[in-house]
Amino acid sequence: VISSVNETSLRLEWDPPKESGGREDVVYNIICKSCGSGRGACTRCGDNVQFVPRQLGLTDPRVHISDLLAHTQYTFEIQAVNGVSDQSPYSPQFTAVNITTNQA
Repeated sequence: VISSVNETSLRLEWDPPKESGGREDVVYNIICKSCGSGRGACTRCGDNVQFVPRQLGLTDPRVHISDLLAHTQYTFEIQAVNGVSDQSPYSPQFTAVNITTNQA
């Protein structure tokens, strides 16, 4: 995963899964969690955080995220899912990226 942080926005890029199970319908979901500036429990990001082109169902392995809070720790979970993922009894696999924003 490659990240580029610029005050209150960032760009994430990642490699597709090495093994797709023979499926070509892989899409990506980005789960955003805000962890505040201290050591507390993380909570889902609010609706104010913007994802371009979108947060769910990404077809390309990249996203631009903006309107983040300055001086805040975030965790972004990048999920790779396909058409049969919702049939699985297991939670989607993901890679987590921890980012701390700079001052605005």
